[in-house]
Amino acid sequence: MKFGTFYFFQATPGQRHADIIRSELDQIEWTEELGFDEVWITEHHFIEYGLSVDPAALASAAASRTRRIRIGLAAAILPFHHPLRLAEQMALVDIISNGRLDVGVGRGNRPAEFRGYRVPQEESRERFDEAVEIMQRAWTEDSFSYDGRFFKIPEISVIPKPVQRPHPPLYQVCVTKDGIENTALRGWPMLNSVLFGPVSQLVTNRDTYVETLKKSGRSPEEITGLLSRWGVSRQIYVAETDAKALAEAKDAELWYQESFKKFVVPDRIEDAHPSLQPGFRAMAERLSKITWEGLVAETLAFGSPDTVARHIEEMRQLGVGQVMCWMNFGGLSQERVRRSMELFAREVMPRFK
Repeated sequence: MKFGTFYFFQATPGQRHADIIRSELDQIEWTEELGFDEVWITEHHFIEYGLSVDPAALASAAASRTRRIRIGLAAAILPFHHPLRLAEQMALVDIISNGRLDVGVGRGNRPAEFRGYRVPQEESRERFDEAVEIMQRAWTEDSFSYDGRFFKIPEISVIPKPVQRPHPPLYQVCVTKDGIENTALRGWPMLNSVLFGPVSQLVTNRDTYVETLKKSGRSPEEITGLLSRWGVSRQIYVAETDAKALAEAKDAELWYQESFKKFVVPDRIEDAHPSLQPGFRAMAERLSKITWEGLVAETLAFGSPDTVARHIEEMRQLGVGQVMCWMNFGGLSQERVRRSMELFAREVMPRFK
C-alpha cells in the first residue's frame, strides 16, 4: 500500500487564514520527512470548510518544498476552470516538480461553489467532459481546435508541455455510480472518500468499478494495476491510546461534521434545480442521522497505532491501493498533527510496506 497526507486548509474560528496555510505547507514538508509516499490537495471555495482555493498554486508550493513525494490533486473541479488555463498550469507544475504530479479531476457537488461561480450545477457533467477532452488535447497535440457547447477554441498551440508523457496521470473523484462507471470506462484510477457511514460502502464502489472495467475489455493485469492506484481518503488520528485519541480529536471532528453539513446541502433545497433536489434531500436525511458514537464505530480511524492499523488492514483487504490520510481536520493543533503523523509513520505504515 501507499500512504499520503491530505490537505484542505480548514478555517476554524479563531485562526488566521495565513497561519492555517503556512502550517499545512509545513505539514507537507513533514510528509516527505516522515517517509510518506505522496501529498494530496483538494479544491474548495467560499466557506471555512477549506481555503484550498487554487490547486495549481498549492501543488506548485508543495513541489518547491519537496524532492521525492508525488503531488496529487483530489481534485481540481473542472466546471470552475477554463481548461486551457488549467492545462497550462498543470504542465508548469509537472515541470517544477520534475514529473511528480498526479491530476485528479472532479465535477464538483457543493452548491455554494456553483452559486459563487455562477455555474449551473446541473451542467457539471457536460462541462467536465468537454474540459477533460480539451486538457488532454492541449497536453498531447502540437495544435488543435475545439467546438463544443461550453468551449469554442480556434486553432491554438498550448505550451509548455508536461514532463510526463503523454501527460500526468489522471484520476477521478467518484461519489456516484455513474461517476465510477465513467472513470472505469476512461481507464483511470478512482478516488473515493469515507466521510460518514461504514467502510464497507467501499465494496459497492470497488465492485461497480471492476465490473465496468471487465465489460470494457480490460485485462486482469490492467484491473490489478488500476486497483493498486485506487485512492481512498479517510480521517486518521493516532495517539498512544484509543481513549486519548478520541478525547483529543473529538472537538475537531464535530466541527468538521457541522461544516460539512452546511457545505454539501443548500439552505433552501427547493431553490435548487429540480434534477438536483432528490439528491440533496437524500443527503440531508443521511447527515441528520450522524452521531459521534456512530462515527467512532464505523467511520473514523482514530486510536492507538494498533487500532489504526486494524482500520488500515480492513482497507487493504478491500483492495485499496492508496490511503489518503486526512490528519489535520477541524483545526487540530500543529503539535497534535505532528505527533499523530509521527506515530502513524513510525508504528502503522511499516506494517503495510
